[in-house]
Amino acid sequence: MNQRLYLDNDYEVEFAMTRKNTATGASEAAAGLEGLTVLVSLTDGGTTIDSDLTVAMTERTSTPGRYYGIFDGDKLQEHLLTYVGTKVYVVFGDGTNVLTSDLYIVRATRRSE
Repeated sequence: MNQRLYLDNDYEVEFAMTRKNTATGASEAAAGLEGLTVLVSLTDGGTTIDSDLTVAMTERTSTPGRYYGIFDGDKLQEHLLTYVGTKVYVVFGDGTNVLTSDLYIVRATRRSE
């Protein structure tokens, strides 16, 4: 099932980052990372549609290793109105590398489905 990106609604994305502990090999939260961003692209792993659709990620203080960003609903409306009904990608990365690229369908309004 495709995720939906609704126009004129603020949209919060969240990603959990982990890494291997070099001493134990156990997976652990990757706390304290900087320079993480999320953006909306027309292509899988691509560049942003507009700089207004690029958001810096912030680590949740209560949950180390979990990073979130909020797309402004007015900016989504402004830049994605012509893409209603089409596919876009929400791309999470560190400015150099794409870490995740998820498919979304742009919807004008929320509705029961």
